[in-house]
Amino acid sequence: MKQLSVASSPAIGPALIGGTVGLAVVLWAGAAPLASRVADNAAILKSIANIAAFTGTVLYCWSLILSARWLWTDRLFQGLDKVYKWHHITGGVSFLLLTLHALFLSIRLFGINPSRVASLWLITDNWQVNFGSLALYSVAILLLVTVFGRLKHETFVWLHRFLGAVFFLGFLHAVLAGGNMYRFWPLNYYMIGLMLIAIYAFLYHSVFGLFLPKRYKYEVDSVQQLGKDHVEIILRPLGRLMNFVPGQFAYLSFHGASISPEAHPFSMASGSRDKNLRFVTKTLGDYTATLSALRPKTQALIEGPHGGFSYKHTRNRSQIWIAGGIGVTPFLSMVRSLSPGYQIDFYYCVASMNDAHFDQEFQQIARAYPGLRVHTFCQDKEGFLTAELLQKNSDLSSRDVFICGPPPMMQAMHGGLLKAGVPDKQIHFEDFSFH
Repeated sequence: MKQLSVASSPAIGPALIGGTVGLAVVLWAGAAPLASRVADNAAILKSIANIAAFTGTVLYCWSLILSARWLWTDRLFQGLDKVYKWHHITGGVSFLLLTLHALFLSIRLFGINPSRVASLWLITDNWQVNFGSLALYSVAILLLVTVFGRLKHETFVWLHRFLGAVFFLGFLHAVLAGGNMYRFWPLNYYMIGLMLIAIYAFLYHSVFGLFLPKRYKYEVDSVQQLGKDHVEIILRPLGRLMNFVPGQFAYLSFHGASISPEAHPFSMASGSRDKNLRFVTKTLGDYTATLSALRPKTQALIEGPHGGFSYKHTRNRSQIWIAGGIGVTPFLSMVRSLSPGYQIDFYYCVASMNDAHFDQEFQQIARAYPGLRVHTFCQDKEGFLTAELLQKNSDLSSRDVFICGPPPMMQAMHGGLLKAGVPDKQIHFEDFSFH
């Protein structure tokens, strides 16, 4: 899934990861003469195991750093959805590399003394090895559970926090191992430094989440039911206002109410110049089903803003906006903040007019803003919106297209637009499926 640029080149974040991995290999190579690394089969196997260990550890560090939701990672990787994508990639590859580390050490030891191979995989009196084995086993079990288990959001979050705690075992294994790290101080300082940053990233949210992250204090002003499964929540500030770009989202948590205090992501639906913040939610699970029970004066903490999905982040002022279902929320913010000089065709896709809760407001804004044309598209009367239908109304190749809605809708529309000749760089959407 794709997200438009926030403030950086799309290659900066991945290049930074690759650079830190490469630097670990360079420093490892400088810790001993190359000839000694390849002197015989045993030395070669040990070298491969060491490279896998150092690169896997660096990637594990990145996996924890990217899970901390720091805004600088949001900018470097072009949005939080890309940050979490790389969080998963670095986590998975690090597990593979660290497993290869253990396997190559086992193969090497088998060629020297087969009877000692089991000592690398079983719990013995050697706690330097035990810490590494326990870390590897724990990560394997947790990855299997998260990939194949049908977990609730809160359970998924807690399991990921435990993955961070497991890193402490790997840290102890690396510190007690000695070897290359302690023979070459630049490698030692580099690896210890990265691991400490990763530990801080884990502690940042998982242990000190109520104190370290920057959060804005708001309280519930009103809660309004919109139809049978939509709720609009209006929050008023209790201190500093959170500035955001129309289309961004934030992590929102409520405290003092009879719902989970766990933070969940929601797009802002208010205009960027509004004092109060508006959020529109749809009942999609256990958590969102409880939001209609919120009462005025319930405290809300907001962390963000995140994301780069905004009409302001492209130079082309001739645009098409496509909203499907609850995907209307970022467009509510955009329409309520619209700047002069844009030519917008906005397609508001709903199942039926009974679900078009904001149609009257959109039409009213369109009458006051000549550059905005609103097309309310009802599935029960007109079917699904397609790229072919869009082509009948405008020249798609000259316009940037913004899409937000259910993942199947975004995927289908993305494929249709590409077939219609729209360059991929002109198609913008955020992947909220990582939530």
